[in-house]
Amino acid sequence: MAFNLKYVEENKDALTDSINKRFLPFDGDEVEKLLSLYAVIKSQRAELDKLRQRRNEIELARGKEAEKRDEAKELRINISQREKELEEKEAEADELFLKIPNILDKSVPIAKDESGNLELKKVGVIPEKDFEVKSAEELATSKHMLDLESAANISGSRFMFLKGKLVQLALALEMYSLNKLIQKGYTAVLPPLLMKEEVYKGIAHMSTFEDALYKVTGKEENEEGVRFLISTTEHPLIAMYSNKTIEESDLPIKLIGESPAFRKEAGAHGKDTKGMFRLHQFDQTEQIAICKPEDSSKIQEEFLANEEEMLKELGLPYRVMLLSSGDMGVRDFKQYDLEVFMPFQKKYREVMSNDNCTDWIARRSNIKIVDKKGEKVYAHTVDATGLPIQRIIKAILEIYQEKDGTVKIPQPLVNYTGFSEF
Repeated sequence: MAFNLKYVEENKDALTDSINKRFLPFDGDEVEKLLSLYAVIKSQRAELDKLRQRRNEIELARGKEAEKRDEAKELRINISQREKELEEKEAEADELFLKIPNILDKSVPIAKDESGNLELKKVGVIPEKDFEVKSAEELATSKHMLDLESAANISGSRFMFLKGKLVQLALALEMYSLNKLIQKGYTAVLPPLLMKEEVYKGIAHMSTFEDALYKVTGKEENEEGVRFLISTTEHPLIAMYSNKTIEESDLPIKLIGESPAFRKEAGAHGKDTKGMFRLHQFDQTEQIAICKPEDSSKIQEEFLANEEEMLKELGLPYRVMLLSSGDMGVRDFKQYDLEVFMPFQKKYREVMSNDNCTDWIARRSNIKIVDKKGEKVYAHTVDATGLPIQRIIKAILEIYQEKDGTVKIPQPLVNYTGFSEF
């Protein structure tokens, strides 16, 4: 049973406040419903204990009191029915608990949507060009390095073929970001691309997120259950620690993962339906940390500094946004987005995110810390983008574009690509 009564009781007001301030499709009464449901569960457990105790008494007296056999039979039937009812109530409580969002940090602006996001800073100079910038898609297609049409024919919309030097650029971005974080002491990880449904429920808010996931079924479904293609690299990296207790001395755990990711982009109808920005399949590197509760805010800022460092070194003008309560993920205590300026659209577009989930994931995935005294507490988890490969390629193609169509390569990538322009 995932539901944690003590946590809900101790944070009742903060959880109710968070639900209301996030403008979710349900209200703060859900917390009260959860506590009421647990009261029913507690009563059912007490009744079951009494019935089991009576059954045990009869079994001990078997042979001495033959007349008790009928009562024993009735008890077995009654206990079986009560156990089923309890199991149903516990499952109901678990599902309700999994809907409850994280508590909000005091710094989070309260608003219904992205219009309430707070710009914290702008960094870098937007390049002035004396020519009309071509879109990344138009330029790459003209150079025979991008094929959207063939991808659409075989896979549908929001897929693409990268070719030639764009493949080298993509791999260069991956290796650049991996090496950057490895040099800082992070451990590199290549994760599996499929996750079990029950594991995903501990990592993501499935009632709002499941529509974005690709469900995979096959011959092994009855044996293993439903699986989902991962929608971001961070999910399997954090899930790797599900149902584990970690020694405090081994913390913090800092990982840099790399993988493809798959997303339906449900709810994004009409947005970026063509091109490189919003894809069903994309590549990324991702930072994650498992840490002590008192360290998560500090590590979130460390991850943000890593993201900014890479954007600065790549010469991409960007801004940092603090997301509003209505725009941030329900598992987030605090969330930043980093947006890079895209010259063709003449606006900043989100390319990176940065999330402090405190103990929201750990409670649902049972990730605990044991301290030197042997006491156990739930860990905190933090995740942030390393580099989103296709979106950064799009930015480079437009920001480093010359009048004759030549594209310069950011200096940190030249050692990986072997060329400085194309």
